[in-house]
Amino acid sequence: MIAHSIITALLAFAPCASQAEAHAQQASAEKTFVYSYQSPRLAKEMSLVEAGVPAELERILDFFQITPSFEGEIYFCEDKEAFSSKLQFDPPSWYNAVAQPGLKQIVVFVKPEQSPSQIAKLLNHELVHWALFQLPAQARRQIPLWLHEGLAEMWSDRGLAETYQVSLAWESKNNSLPRLSSFAMEFGEEPYRASVGYALAKEFVVYLVGHYDDELFLRIFNSMEAGRSFDQALVDHTGLSVVSHEKIVRANLNSWWRVVQEMYPHFFLLLVLIILGLVPFVALRRRHHREALHAVWQREEDEVEMLAGHNDNIGDE
Repeated sequence: MIAHSIITALLAFAPCASQAEAHAQQASAEKTFVYSYQSPRLAKEMSLVEAGVPAELERILDFFQITPSFEGEIYFCEDKEAFSSKLQFDPPSWYNAVAQPGLKQIVVFVKPEQSPSQIAKLLNHELVHWALFQLPAQARRQIPLWLHEGLAEMWSDRGLAETYQVSLAWESKNNSLPRLSSFAMEFGEEPYRASVGYALAKEFVVYLVGHYDDELFLRIFNSMEAGRSFDQALVDHTGLSVVSHEKIVRANLNSWWRVVQEMYPHFFLLLVLIILGLVPFVALRRRHHREALHAVWQREEDEVEMLAGHNDNIGDE
């Protein structure tokens, strides 16, 4: 591991209501990340990613009205063995980055084919986890795992579901869409099911923010800090429970129009495949039609010749 640089970002926060008022006395917070790399090559390649962290973290902390309370390290590695060795648990195969607040560390596995922008999205996802872990303990402990991931996916727009070609609408149509509650503690080992869970959690969070407002989660976290569960806080501020909101989300997903929307990026490829499949079928049908028509014409010609020969015989008599 090569220690590369220490970057200190001064993060300013605007005061806002309730929970934010408790933090507003502190006009700014100094946040230091130590960036470490498995190799010199990564140190060079990740410079663009590293440069974007302070501004992105400031936006995240400002959105959730959180004041950072501890420093940390971001470690970039280039093989899965190094990645796993940095973690406190044996990760599922689909894990590529982990925020470990207990170790004050974010670990990122960099694949050779990934661009800096893709790595930045992956890191932004973990920065949301990092920020949420700095909520007051009473609120932090009430956040279900799926909500943690849904908020991180919404912010980073990382699209884990796209990696595994997940269509929530198709899963809904097939009656195979899991409940959010099944992801309260874990997402499991199977990559596709985990990506469905991530996508559903993101869908739920995006729906809430779009249907209400950007500060809904601030109000919810305030209530959770006061001792309310997430479900109770959601009812307090929206009038509906998690289950009731999830029914709305699932109803929105269960439409053929949504299936078409999700398939749109692949529409032209699908169209080409359909055309390529139809061309030989149509050609074969046309060939059979020509052969059948030719056979009909041949029979008619034979009948005409037979009739002509019969007429000639009658004349000879």
